[in-house]
Amino acid sequence: MLKDRKSKFIIVILIMAALLTYGQAFAGDANTFTISKKIPISDNRLLTLQFNGSKSSETETGGYKNIKVYEEKNKLLQTINISEVNPFGDESTNCPDPGTGSDIAIEDMNFDGIRDFRIVAMLPAGPNIPYICFLWDKKSGRFIHAEFLDDITSPQFDSKTKTITSDSRESANIYRKDIYKYSNGRPLLTESVITEYKKLKDTNGALRLFEIKTTKKLIDGKMKVVNIQKTPK
Repeated sequence: MLKDRKSKFIIVILIMAALLTYGQAFAGDANTFTISKKIPISDNRLLTLQFNGSKSSETETGGYKNIKVYEEKNKLLQTINISEVNPFGDESTNCPDPGTGSDIAIEDMNFDGIRDFRIVAMLPAGPNIPYICFLWDKKSGRFIHAEFLDDITSPQFDSKTKTITSDSRESANIYRKDIYKYSNGRPLLTESVITEYKKLKDTNGALRLFEIKTTKKLIDGKMKVVNIQKTPK
């Protein structure tokens, strides 16, 4: 009986030691990091954004868990938790290069003269990169999550033309370019060019690869085909 108790005691000790070792290894596996960016929202008001995240020392993967917005003298203005805004439901983002800040874009995304910011939400298998976008809201004095911009894949903002361009790939042989303009505070699709690579018969009846570009434009509130161009490759 005493021997059985000793055996059980030894087993418990071994389990506790294993759990402690695992916990230490797990804790040491994640390295935290902070990326700081500054955004001027007026001539005499400068905000500091701190992107706080962690990465695995083994896999080198990681992302941001929260973003803290400070005013001068380290006054905390706002805390943005990624778990509350991530469209994929994860508690953190998935950075391409964790700790470098390469996935942060600071730019004016609604063309009001004040720079906003966006971050890569995750790394997809293909080239279509999803972002989480935030706009500075003058009324509330905070950054707001602009979900309507999250829906635009790999956006490019042009303050001169006040347009948003999205380049995406629908499949291995179909590419898409969408152009948006703001209307009543929301991006409105005004032009779309779909490029498809397809094998067709030419004028001689031979099977050839063609590039087919279909251009659509917003006319009378509807997207209508205005041009189809077929080019042999």
